[in-house]
Amino acid sequence: MAVMGLREQQKIERTQLILDAAAELFGRDGFEAVKAEQIAEQAKVSVGTLYNYFPGKNEILMTLIAMENERLEDIGQAFAPNFDAPAADVFSAFLLQYFAPETVLLNKALWRKGFAISFADVTSDEARRLRRSDRVLSDHVVALAEGLRSRGMLRPDLDSTVFGRTLFNNANMMFLDFARSESRTYQDVTEGIESMTRALVAIALPPKKLKK
Repeated sequence: MAVMGLREQQKIERTQLILDAAAELFGRDGFEAVKAEQIAEQAKVSVGTLYNYFPGKNEILMTLIAMENERLEDIGQAFAPNFDAPAADVFSAFLLQYFAPETVLLNKALWRKGFAISFADVTSDEARRLRRSDRVLSDHVVALAEGLRSRGMLRPDLDSTVFGRTLFNNANMMFLDFARSESRTYQDVTEGIESMTRALVAIALPPKKLKK
């Protein structure tokens, strides 16, 4: 197994110091109010060092958002479905763990700014990283849909890929609506995701067998 060199370890540590400092300052003072010099001071690195690691504030924020999304990958991977529960309960529990208030570490304003940055430059490494993570999260829902379908909990003719991606895209869009709204709360978005997930799953359930 390769041993990480001192230079590589220092780079990782400095990167994390910068990200931690930026997250604290962005969350407290707002993205627009924070200057690169303040982040460097908080991280105890020089401004030149900061710019060696990140071209600017936009890239720092997008890295924080991508890392938050990637943290959800581990949560989704560790999810243990209760196949004794109704399919709607399983999907709701799975999706809500992605969007629960205790899971979303960055505040609404930072997500709104991050979405704007990613839409403005879809070719950036950070935007690509975020899209890749979204695909992984969507794949988790597809795998769950296939697991339920194979157990007879969903219609046998259901396209698990299309259905799983539809559920994820719907929940993701509701989170986007939440982020760009001044009035919507975490309770609004979680209740909306649950109610719409249950409505979609109801369409995908196998037909009930008629009693003789």
